[in-house]
Amino acid sequence: MIKTAYTPPHKYLENAVFRERYIKPNISWRASYLSGKRGISRVFRIPFASLMKKFFLKSYFEKRVLQGKVDLPYLELVLTTKCTMRCESCNNLMQYFEPQKQYASTLQGLKESLEALFKRVDSVQRLRIIGGEPLLFKELPELVEYLEQQDKIYTFSLVSNGTIDFSDDLLKALKHSSKFRKVTISDYSLSPNLKIKREQESILRNLKLYKIPFSLDSSGENAKWTDPGKIYKRNRSKEKIIENFHFCKMPCVSLMSAEGIRNEEGKLKENAHALAPKGAIFVCPVASSLSRLKGLEEFEGDFINLEDGKQRFFDFYAQDFFKACDYCHDWSKPRKQIPIAIQSDTIFKLEP
Repeated sequence: MIKTAYTPPHKYLENAVFRERYIKPNISWRASYLSGKRGISRVFRIPFASLMKKFFLKSYFEKRVLQGKVDLPYLELVLTTKCTMRCESCNNLMQYFEPQKQYASTLQGLKESLEALFKRVDSVQRLRIIGGEPLLFKELPELVEYLEQQDKIYTFSLVSNGTIDFSDDLLKALKHSSKFRKVTISDYSLSPNLKIKREQESILRNLKLYKIPFSLDSSGENAKWTDPGKIYKRNRSKEKIIENFHFCKMPCVSLMSAEGIRNEEGKLKENAHALAPKGAIFVCPVASSLSRLKGLEEFEGDFINLEDGKQRFFDFYAQDFFKACDYCHDWSKPRKQIPIAIQSDTIFKLEP
């Protein structure tokens, strides 16, 4: 558990990084929430949400900070690093996980992590369920029902790669959830070496049948990815690591439970949970994956131990130095465009 000197709440509001990472996205996500779900009522709610965003929400969230209230603007809940695909340029580093070292949570483990979180935060504006491929998580319908019951979660969504059809239980759970926003299907049907169009069509047909909101995340006929490059420790100076963070500023803060931390032989590590017994929150999915590939000890100071106090959440959003940022490419330079979702049988290795 990190122990830091007390910081008066108003100091966070004077921190430009905190305002960019915490205040602004809270305003945007709350306005999105106030706009409501799809449907005719949304037409009437959008003007109200716009007025709130322009005149009220900024002062509202600033006041909440001064009161010590913690409102997470966005949180990705990582269910597993297992995936039905092995994209050689996966931005979440799934291509680096060997089969015996995969992270796989359980419903009980996720509940323990989320309940520890809810003791320390006052709201989560939006939660997004991700993987790997989250539909490989067998208890997904039960997780959806659990999230629906949590007062501190305003909305949640789900992203899938479109290779696994949704079970009837999952479709029913999503249909009956008042907090569920939408399913995002990543459209990889244009990948040069993937044939998933039939599976994708079946998924979309079932979502329409159950009237579940969804979007097909596609870049059109010339779909391209940005090459993430190789992932390795670059040994930059602290100043250069901070500079790289400022060029990136990925907003996808992610949570992993304390389950499945393994050693080189694939066995559970002794004292693996010592730094985060209930799980941890990381600055991005790359950082959460690196924590499993390299170990939590490598990134101490980067993450929120879910047993940390409330101030640690504010400190996390105010900091701009993360050790994980030394592993990524230089975000100040343009990146090469590559075809989407090229598959590989190779398990990538982190360079020393």
